[in-house]
This record gives sequence, C-alpha cells and structure tokens, in this order.
Amino acid sequence: MDLLERLILENPSFQAWSDGTPANWSVHPDVLRFIVRHVTPGMRTLETGSGQSTVAFALAGARHTAITLDPGEAQRIRAWLAEHGAPADLTFIHESSDVALTRDAGIPSELDFVFIDGAHRFPFPCLDWHYTEQRLRVGGLMAVDDYAMPSVRILHDFLLGEDEWDLLEVIGRTSFFRRVRETVVINDCQGQRINQRPWQTIMERVDEEISYGN
Repeated sequence: MDLLERLILENPSFQAWSDGTPANWSVHPDVLRFIVRHVTPGMRTLETGSGQSTVAFALAGARHTAITLDPGEAQRIRAWLAEHGAPADLTFIHESSDVALTRDAGIPSELDFVFIDGAHRFPFPCLDWHYTEQRLRVGGLMAVDDYAMPSVRILHDFLLGEDEWDLLEVIGRTSFFRRVRETVVINDCQGQRINQRPWQTIMERVDEEISYGN
C-alpha cells in the first residue's frame, strides 16, 4: 500500500478543538488523490490551513508552505510523516493568513498550486485568494474547500464566472480551478463578469429608486 492510501486508511486527526480534544476536518479522500495526481516533485505549493491535505502535498514532493495558527497541527503532521519514513519539504507559518500573506516572509513569489482551506469566516477566503492569485502562474491550480458555505461560495461563484479561471472538477466540498490567463483589469469593476448583467440591471433599478426618492 502506498503512503497516500495508508493516510486515507488511517485517517489521522491532525487538528484539535480549543480545549485540546482531537478533531478531524479532513477533505474527501478523492481530494487527496487529486492533489497527488496533479502535483509533481519540486512544485511550489501553498495552503491556508493544514491537515491531511498538507501530507498529500508532501507525499507528492511539493515544496509546500502551510499557513496555520496552530503549531500542534504542524507537529502532528511532521510526526506522521517521520513515522512513515516520508521525506517532506514543508514550511509552516504560524500566523493568521491575512497577516502572513501580506507580510510576504517565506512565501514563494510564484506558485503552482494554491489550496484555500484556512479561516472560513468572511472575508478570509476572498483575502486568501486575493493575496495568492497574484503569485499563481498561468496554468496553476486554485482549490477552494467548503465552497458551498455562504462565506466561501462568494469566491467560488466569482471564479466560476470570470474568463481567467476554468473549473476543472468538483470533489465533495472542494472545487478546483485552473488559471488560464493573466488577469486584465479593464475599467476597474466594469470588466468583471460578476458586475455585468444582472448586476447592471440591479444598479439601474437602485438609481431609479434614488431618483424617485428625490
């Protein structure tokens, strides 16, 4: 049995609740298989959050950075990899992602794969995307975990509608997008599909209501 399948079989709990009770918030096993299938040794990858997905990136040979507030997660992940004799090129940053990603320390200037699975409260998923998509190369992958959650769905729906991104696959609660071209800013918000109809119609109605109010 290869190590990825062993990971899936053992299903270790790398997370913990605030009182120290072990917790397991792992992604679907097929998400782990997707990571290993699409990552090649030496790829520069980044993840907000950490867990079994971090192990998958390590097993695939990525030069992986994980941003997590909990040092215990890093310790448990490293211990599992060491116990199974798996070399890993891992960097853990123990800061909130909105601080770490703007501070820039230890984060590659170009990335091949970004996995967004850190803080889920709004606007963190959008912030994590904003500060990593600037580094993601054309052809690189962007994963959005728990995409059905309202605070995350905003990002998923935005990517779904923009020309720069192609939806590759949805597995469980995780959506995978490929960046197909650089972002071109045209007239600020007007160039984004999210701000085209029906939003233009909505704004026109708001303008009419304001006019009538006067």
